[in-house]
Amino acid sequence: MVLLLSPITISINSTRTGGRIYGFFSLRWIIFLFRYAFKEKQTEILVFGRRVAQSRYQEKPEIKPIKGEIKKSRKIPQIRDIFYLSRHILRLLKDLIYSLRLKYLDINITFGSEDPAHTGIMTGFLHSILGSFNSRHNIKWDVDFTRPVLEWDMKAEIAVMPIKIVSSLIKFLADGKVLMSGFRIIRS
Repeated sequence: MVLLLSPITISINSTRTGGRIYGFFSLRWIIFLFRYAFKEKQTEILVFGRRVAQSRYQEKPEIKPIKGEIKKSRKIPQIRDIFYLSRHILRLLKDLIYSLRLKYLDINITFGSEDPAHTGIMTGFLHSILGSFNSRHNIKWDVDFTRPVLEWDMKAEIAVMPIKIVSSLIKFLADGKVLMSGFRIIRS
């Protein structure tokens, strides 16, 4: 139970320049650290600061389907099951989002599209959304009306308590109708 009361810290440090993404994503919990480096496509797992596992992503060759392969026909799930589950899934997502605590956020974005009108619309949208986002976080954006571009420099850290995630999942799975709807969708 004590483990569920220890926060999980999620950190991201990412930069995109010249069409390449640099940086890392990490997840830290008690003595464990999981880190993924974007450029190298390398994953590391550390315990007490010592590396216990490491792997690199290697692209696999594409497997082409054999001609004349028989495909199974699937039944379409009932619409009422989908609508019933969608309401509960949205509640679960809301609970999970409220369980997150944003420690800091520092973003600097440069964007532009081929059409300056689209760039202007996006700029207006960002002003309306981020204008109401009154906090201590540092969010800046630069607009380039002359060319299509998307570059960023981002640092963020989020903390979450595992007990809040577990309680949200238990509340979701404890509803018998959710389980029955999910089983009906899986069977069809």
